[in-house]
Amino acid sequence: MNKKSDIMVSDMMEKIRGSLILPKKAYFFDTTLRDGEQTPGISFTLKEKISIAQSLNELGIDVIEAGFPVISQGDFKACKEVAKLGLDSEVIGLARIKKIDIDKVIEADMDSIHVFIATSDLHLKEKLKMTREEVIDSVKELISYAKDHYSDIQFSAEDATRSDLDYLIRVNQAAVESGATRINIPDT
Repeated sequence: MNKKSDIMVSDMMEKIRGSLILPKKAYFFDTTLRDGEQTPGISFTLKEKISIAQSLNELGIDVIEAGFPVISQGDFKACKEVAKLGLDSEVIGLARIKKIDIDKVIEADMDSIHVFIATSDLHLKEKLKMTREEVIDSVKELISYAKDHYSDIQFSAEDATRSDLDYLIRVNQAAVESGATRINIPDT
């Protein structure tokens, strides 16, 4: 296994790749301002969030996830302030597949939106209390709603790596058909 082509990332690569046309450029999507605060003991001030966003912009990061505006007034304010900086980086807000969340991202005047919903059977049953079809219907309805406000929409299937692969593909297809322009496959 000395050649690059001999490296195996996953035994499911061929099924996952299917007929995908891979991009020529990788885009860097940074979640420090949101995900970084999930670290125990970490809580950024507004001034720190602005400084971090400016530093990420200077580094040439393509997309900065500024926060989750619906979670708190503080996060909403930080998202709004980072969005107003006029950075070269795209400033994006996180939202669950819920109208109230999407509306908060719109109100914060973010460049674009990143929506997510869980797709593993465990999360559907225990967290969302939804069926697979209800999740797909929600994805279609609310990505279409977000598309009325944003031309770029990122979609993530939360807990994707524990999701049934065929179902995960169906959810992502529904997201793209409804207007998602970028798909993330997170392991969260």
